[in-house]
Amino acid sequence: MKLLCALLVTSLSGGIVLGQGGPRPDDLGASPQPIGEAGVAWYTTWDTALDEARRSNRPIFFMAAAATCSGISGVF
Repeated sequence: MKLLCALLVTSLSGGIVLGQGGPRPDDLGASPQPIGEAGVAWYTTWDTALDEARRSNRPIFFMAAAATCSGISGVF
C-alpha cells in the first residue's frame, strides 16, 4: 500500500512539473489559421463568454478542437 501511494504521488507530481512551461493562450502569437466565421462571437476565456451569455440571455455553444491523425477532423 505504501508503494502504491508513493507511485501515485510521484506520478502526480511528475505530471505537474512536466505540465509547466508550455505555451499559454496569451503568448502563442498570431495564428496563420483563420479564427472563425464572420458574425460569430469568439471568446478566448470562459469568464468573458459567461459574462456575455448572462448579459445577452443566450446559451453558450462550446466547441473544442485538437490536432489529430490525418484523416480525422479533430473537432469534438
